[in-house]
Amino acid sequence: MMKRLWKTLAAILVVAMCLSMLTGCGGGGDKDNGAAGDSYKIGVVLKSLANPFYVTMQEAIEAKGKELGVQIMLQAPEKETDTEKQMQILENMITQQVDAILLAPNGSTELAPAVKKCNDAGIPVIIVDTRLDEAAMKENGATTISFVGSDNYYGGQVAAEEMKKVVSEGKIAVLEGISGHESSINRVNGFTDKIKELGGLEIVASQPADWDQEKGYTVFQNILQANPDIVGLFAANDMMALGAVKAIEDAGLSGKITVIGFDATDDAKAVINEGRMLGSIAQSPANMGTTALETALDYLKNGSCEEDIAVEVVMQTAE
Repeated sequence: MMKRLWKTLAAILVVAMCLSMLTGCGGGGDKDNGAAGDSYKIGVVLKSLANPFYVTMQEAIEAKGKELGVQIMLQAPEKETDTEKQMQILENMITQQVDAILLAPNGSTELAPAVKKCNDAGIPVIIVDTRLDEAAMKENGATTISFVGSDNYYGGQVAAEEMKKVVSEGKIAVLEGISGHESSINRVNGFTDKIKELGGLEIVASQPADWDQEKGYTVFQNILQANPDIVGLFAANDMMALGAVKAIEDAGLSGKITVIGFDATDDAKAVINEGRMLGSIAQSPANMGTTALETALDYLKNGSCEEDIAVEVVMQTAE
């Protein structure tokens, strides 16, 4: 009787050991089983979903995440000027222990401390669309693993070349984004530098309108009142460009001022096709978003990734 009991206990022990070995090989392998997404949880912090550019990016990231089996946690402030909200979102994502974060920062300097908190939590950060200020990053001891975005300076140059083709001489204006934003600075500098190089056109006003359509309207309305003979406008994003188009039409100047925007959003394309705006610099937010997600997964799986990935920019016109 005792002998049979010991045999039974031994058999149970063997079975338990086998189950334990199987669990060790298969359980906890969500991130090592070779699946496309490996069940990673990726945090995504965009500038604002009030801007169609970032809505397109959102949709592309979420679709790619679903395709790869990746859990996407995506949030954004209401306004692109709200750096405090982005900081709060980042801290929340640290608490929720995401595996990596894709960040389109609302402030090139302000977000550096928040990125450092991500570093301290062991969460890799990929920057999308707008670079962070190098001095601010160094001061805070913060690092990122990659930047995915357009060459904004080159995009501004392309806009200047297109403007020159249509308007050979005269006064032109510029609507800038949020002061201090890397994207705005580079787009405006690319445009103004190329305009000076090409000659014949004089920039008589360059003012910020904070990426906002209503501000684009009011700021350009004021510029027009001071400079009624303006023949061209470059807006550093389409939201401001669309506001300016409305200001032009309300002033009875339709067809007399050439407008070029930046982002090639669906709303801008519609206005371009109607002939109310010459064109916009397209930079594919969908491609930018999916590339950033794939870069994060590369890093999580392999421990390395490309540090700087450029997304192509082209001029979008009705033709």
